[in-house]
Amino acid sequence: MTLDLILLPEPVGQPSLKASDGERKGAGEPSDSQAWDAIVSGVRDVVGEVVLGEDGPSRTLTHQPSGITVRYRSGETAINLPFWHSGSDVDAEGLVRTMYRIGHVVADATGLVAHVSQLGVPLTEAESRIDAAVDLLLDDPVSSHLWPRDGFRVYFTGSVTLADAVQRLKSMVVAEESDRFTVQWSDGPQLEVTFDAGPRIVAEAAEVAEDYGIPEMATYDRRFQVTFDDLDEVLQEINTLIEVNLQLQDLTGGYVKRSWNDEVSPPYDDPVDGS
Repeated sequence: MTLDLILLPEPVGQPSLKASDGERKGAGEPSDSQAWDAIVSGVRDVVGEVVLGEDGPSRTLTHQPSGITVRYRSGETAINLPFWHSGSDVDAEGLVRTMYRIGHVVADATGLVAHVSQLGVPLTEAESRIDAAVDLLLDDPVSSHLWPRDGFRVYFTGSVTLADAVQRLKSMVVAEESDRFTVQWSDGPQLEVTFDAGPRIVAEAAEVAEDYGIPEMATYDRRFQVTFDDLDEVLQEINTLIEVNLQLQDLTGGYVKRSWNDEVSPPYDDPVDGS
């Protein structure tokens, strides 16, 4: 229930997109400010106001009403369209066309070639197959989509918020933004934490519950997402990853799903020190 546009220097097919995914996550130079300004201006012309962010070499923008997110750095861009409702009041075709217009904006600004990853075709070809993209949004399981970056997700229910996560991780170096924060040890890798709640997360958690046989997850309506640029760096200095995982899972009593191995871990029985 998501659609991904990947923009790369060379045209590639679906097998190459998946095979090179790990390489792309560690690739790319710091974002070009002139190209980024053109992207922001062009996307605003398409959808209106967006929320801007920055994470190391990457720049991000999010159109909150649709959930469309653009993550850019020189040499690569990922555009993600989440979809969480299949009712007749949602214009799925309109969302797809909007995402494709944004894909052209980014391609024009960067000179990169856009591909619809799930269809395995260039954007120019995908535009003649709108129905196929709509079907993917309505019917594809959440677990099949391409993660924009590596990371893990903590699914849970209750009243825990992003501010609670900041407080729990205050022993680390935390930098807050309006809708997210980054966390790291003094010299460790930087992890970005975001929070989502509502019908979209209920649908996502229900898909995971069905795929992994965890019925209690079907009613979960909240999710922390922790992402990072370089999986190898994070695994080599694994203490940061373990600490954030432990603290968020203990805070929420939730289930964790990881991008790099598709495993799901249940809540811990014993509380983490400091809880």
